[in-house]
Amino acid sequence: MKNILLTAGLLFALISVSYGQTYLDSTINSSTKRILFSDPNAFAIGSYGEAHYNQDIVEGTYQNGNMDLHRIIMFMGYKFNKNLQFFTEIEFEHVKEVYVEQAFLNYSINSALNLKGGILLIPMGYVNEFHEPTLFNGVERPGFDKYIIPTTWREMGFGLHGIFKRANLKYQAYMVNGFNSFDGSARLSGSSGLRGGRQKAAKATFRTPAFTGKLTFYGLNGLRLGVSGYYGNTETSMFDGLDRTDNMAIQTADSSRVGIAMASFNAHYSIKNFDFTAVGNITSISNSDAYNEFTGATLGSQIMGYYTEAAYRIPLNRGEQYPRLIPFVRYENYDTHHAVGDRIAMNDNYNREILTTGIGLHITPGTIVKTDFQWVKTAANAKPTNILNVGFGFWF
Repeated sequence: MKNILLTAGLLFALISVSYGQTYLDSTINSSTKRILFSDPNAFAIGSYGEAHYNQDIVEGTYQNGNMDLHRIIMFMGYKFNKNLQFFTEIEFEHVKEVYVEQAFLNYSINSALNLKGGILLIPMGYVNEFHEPTLFNGVERPGFDKYIIPTTWREMGFGLHGIFKRANLKYQAYMVNGFNSFDGSARLSGSSGLRGGRQKAAKATFRTPAFTGKLTFYGLNGLRLGVSGYYGNTETSMFDGLDRTDNMAIQTADSSRVGIAMASFNAHYSIKNFDFTAVGNITSISNSDAYNEFTGATLGSQIMGYYTEAAYRIPLNRGEQYPRLIPFVRYENYDTHHAVGDRIAMNDNYNREILTTGIGLHITPGTIVKTDFQWVKTAANAKPTNILNVGFGFWF
């Protein structure tokens, strides 16, 4: 009996260590993961992408659909020595837009302590870090991840990450540049919240740092829990060249920025062929009254959202994981006017609900074809808008 318990304990420890190592870094789900486990001077390249067809369905009228090669991303990674690696992602969106989604150096001291600097993904929620099309259900990413956690959200910064193996915990802690709230006009709004303030490392304004971090627990079989936070003031062009003794000008400049405190959780549980997901976020925004008065914006003082999802994996060949069908259903509720200040009215059009149901054909681990149907409504209009989506994605 003692030997059986010892063997079981060792197996559990090995599984935990392996799982923990897998979640050591947000790029680990790409082909560049080979860099972390390879010999020095190793180079890896990979890619992911997705194409979408979106069709609004409105009774009694014709509606033009939209076909879009939404994104193609190229991964590259290089290992200089046993400790130092470089990772990058170059993204092409809608055929003609080019972005750098990630580009950072990673210095591994040991599994518990790694140094990281460059263009970093902000570790909030789930999809912002793990957004390859084979890793989420539905043709489009959840609306929650567009308006509440403005995916893909990345900024310049540096910090620490690693895993505590005995505690089955992964941690991330970074200092980054903040959102840009004003560059001659308002960058933040009531309808899209903070999304327009992402700087994406493109000549980013930086005066005061923001801080973000995440803890992920992976110690129970099939369960992963994450909590994350973000705190900082936004950046504004009004402070550039400002006289430190000009109190009136400083007060005016202060009206062009806001403070942001964000908290998020994500939970994922897999049992047999079922997958359950829950993600939530709440953001408090200080100084929104002064900001709205100065800029003419309608930014809320609190943003909130969540979604829950259930999916079931159906293997098509007995004894094999792929190909497989994945029917799913997801409910989202998010509101960029969850609370407002005294000087603007709450807009119920920004309180949105989305019910999505669909199915994916996961042909191989790196290829998937998807279709879904969405009912979208707001608190101001209970009659839903109907949307049909079809798409495919790849990842290697």
